[in-house]
Amino acid sequence: MKKLLAIVLAAACVLSLGIVASAANETVMGQDGHGHMAINGAPFNEDWILFDDGANIKGDAITPDQALYFHLGEVGDTRTNEILADKDVVKVKFDKGDDNVKMIKKMSIVEKKLDKGLFAGVRTNYLKIELKDDMTDSEFKLTPSVTFTAKQWIKVNNGLNGFSDYQKEAPEDTTGWAAPGDKLTFELKFYMGNVENKADQDYAAGDGGVVLKPTKNEDNEITWEDENNTIATLKFVGDDDGKYFYPKLSTKWEDADYADYFADQDAFIFNFTGKSAGKTRIASTSRATLELYNPYYDSEEDELTVEPENVVIYEIQDDGSMLDVTASFKAIENDDGDYVFQTKTRELGVYILAEKAYTTAADVEAPAEGETVKDVPNTGLF
Repeated sequence: MKKLLAIVLAAACVLSLGIVASAANETVMGQDGHGHMAINGAPFNEDWILFDDGANIKGDAITPDQALYFHLGEVGDTRTNEILADKDVVKVKFDKGDDNVKMIKKMSIVEKKLDKGLFAGVRTNYLKIELKDDMTDSEFKLTPSVTFTAKQWIKVNNGLNGFSDYQKEAPEDTTGWAAPGDKLTFELKFYMGNVENKADQDYAAGDGGVVLKPTKNEDNEITWEDENNTIATLKFVGDDDGKYFYPKLSTKWEDADYADYFADQDAFIFNFTGKSAGKTRIASTSRATLELYNPYYDSEEDELTVEPENVVIYEIQDDGSMLDVTASFKAIENDDGDYVFQTKTRELGVYILAEKAYTTAADVEAPAEGETVKDVPNTGLF
């Protein structure tokens, strides 16, 4: 049986984001004069922001806490896409590399249909790299790789960078075929880091990938908005240090352990920190003013559905417990005419606004016969 030679030329296989097909002293899936381009082009995220040389055409950097997608096979090469994702045909091995491996959450081959971009509406296969969140102004070099190993004989298209067929038995003429055990390794290299902005900005709830530098000795104002409202505002005078802080705000319960405590009422979470103490301390000359919008105001009816004096406000502590901090907030109508809960603070936290006090596990009624009740999670309250 004729062995295929390692003929993948780096110059021909370097993608725009530093992606190189590497022989690594292995027999490589390929054909004389034709390296196989298993990963097509620069990566993109679910919003179809395409990253070329570490940024998209608007200059947006690869920021933490998102997933990057690399399409398997070239545009229109559906057969290669299918073969490289078929576990019966190839074995896939992922390697997080030698640099900042803790910043990569997971690597996988996934089948996905995106709503935007070049492959919009088409269910196809990708290499997916999930990045962890980061709350610093550091930049991280990442060097993961993925190796495809043939488990069957794989036919390489003549003159094309793609696979067209596969079979278990060796063909009579093995020319142009990748043999079982042949490998193809793609080494990736890119940089990840938060964008640094001045701390006088407006942000959408859920936006991350940014650290803020307060303007020294001047007024700074940050607002967070959803599609309907300004949901939080932070005002402060920057001190001489001007240390960065991480401004992400989430209002989603899905990753919180506390939703079950408020299952019998409407409650709202304002998660500024991801429970990471010390990362959101505000570089201010005195305590900053934080305003959380009153979610119990019905703008259509122009009325409050819960009296402000009845609202209970909790702050999540470092040990996971919920501390009643209602007394540190006051219900006011601010200068813009919005109903808000206002407090003074030196560090942003995780707050829960509730109609009434939370329900503990001891308060949950016993289930009726044949019914089950989800256990209330242990959050350090007891």
